[in-house]
Amino acid sequence: MKKPNKKQAWWARALGAGAMLTTSAVAFAGMLPSMNEKPMPAWTMVYGTEKPQQKPTMMLFGVVQPGYSYIQSGPPATANVTGNSQFKFYRLRPGIRGSIGPNIDYFFLAEFGNNPTNPNNGVFGRAHVLDGNVTLNYIPGVHVEVGQMMVPFAEEGLTAAGVLPWINYSPATYNIDFNDFAATPAPNAIAGPTPNGLFNAGREMGVMAFNQFVHGSMAVDYAVGYFNGTGLSQTQSSMGHPDQAFVHGGVDFGPLGIAGSYEAGRQVIAGGAGVFPGESYHENKYAIDVRYGNYIKDPLWLWYEYQHADNGQPAAQGNGAARGWFAAAGFHPVKKFMGVFRYSAYNTENLDPVSFSTTTVTGAPPSP
Repeated sequence: MKKPNKKQAWWARALGAGAMLTTSAVAFAGMLPSMNEKPMPAWTMVYGTEKPQQKPTMMLFGVVQPGYSYIQSGPPATANVTGNSQFKFYRLRPGIRGSIGPNIDYFFLAEFGNNPTNPNNGVFGRAHVLDGNVTLNYIPGVHVEVGQMMVPFAEEGLTAAGVLPWINYSPATYNIDFNDFAATPAPNAIAGPTPNGLFNAGREMGVMAFNQFVHGSMAVDYAVGYFNGTGLSQTQSSMGHPDQAFVHGGVDFGPLGIAGSYEAGRQVIAGGAGVFPGESYHENKYAIDVRYGNYIKDPLWLWYEYQHADNGQPAAQGNGAARGWFAAAGFHPVKKFMGVFRYSAYNTENLDPVSFSTTTVTGAPPSP
């Protein structure tokens, strides 16, 4: 019987392994986004513009997101463990959008769900206007939006519900982008909204100029705005009229996108019974986004976002800072299914809790 050729067997195994690695690499490369793919549209273009129409148009749209939650908490050992459950609407948003001729677009969106935008919905059954604006398209290269609108500060908070690849926003978005005043977060790292409306849902009332220019696989977008600084509350300030200036810029090259935003000025704590109602404070904040791939359709994508805020707090509480980030990766093998991994981090320095209870005292120790 002929002895096996050990040298030939080794080469055969090596060639087989090389072929498998090559096949795997080719398959992996086939899932990577193409450098020639069309850039993602800027969300300002999605929310604020319509296709030019000679006659008035109107489209009804909406988002319904029902859900169920069960929360169990463990109080001190001397008491019983408590829990509660709830069926609820996370989002219940009817909207109307369209155009009045070729140069005027309009956009309206309301929230009826029980969420931080509408914290008392379950008690009073009220609704909030999220967006109510018109966009003027008379100037070439510039869209001018007037009214209450989404501020394109950070991409996670700006991404439309139902498109974002997760349901719960990161703690940085809840506390920096969506809260005008980043109070001490609750144990779940979400600064709880109060009945007086610290939660702004990324909206402001004011005026903003914006546009996106697309050429092949490249795109550049910008936005410049001036706002009340009162979020959804539209509340006057006892310390002078608040104001908030904003600038945003983004560049996309195929699947790679980089964007940055900066917002500075005065904001106001909503009125009502409490310690600091109607008072203004200074805040500067910025956000940076880096994306690789389109999380709506690409098989593989990566996303990193960082947010930072510096607050000059009311009364004698001094200055505080908040910062947070997330890193996410997604695998989208088929159209209807996607796996996502996201890691989030958030922390604050010298941010005292803002309370509307009459028993609150100033000079509380800084939060962790």
